[in-house]
Amino acid sequence: MKKILIVEDEEKIRNIYSKLLTEEGFAIIESSNVTDAYDAVVRDNIDLILLDIRMPEIEGNILYEILQFMRSKSKVLVASVYPIETQKRMIPDAAGYFDKSHGLDILLDKIRKILRHK
Repeated sequence: MKKILIVEDEEKIRNIYSKLLTEEGFAIIESSNVTDAYDAVVRDNIDLILLDIRMPEIEGNILYEILQFMRSKSKVLVASVYPIETQKRMIPDAAGYFDKSHGLDILLDKIRKILRHK
């Protein structure tokens, strides 16, 4: 079972993602901040990180830089309210980018493509 870490400070959005992805057969870990997300990456074997950029205290792009430094094998799908071109400038070389206004079907499709999951 593929394991996805949801890094999202808004509880409502985190819950929606978690419910959707659990129903699709993924194992889910949730984090409302970058510090806890880092701990989860170190502790667990994470296949995909669904990463918000705009977070309290430490922004998601800082976690991405740390993951690159660690040479983490976890793939990152950026999920933000920023337009995709802005996401690409802020977090280059992520496995994918998602504009939160595009809907859950598109998100799920991007996740499946990244993880090659049916």
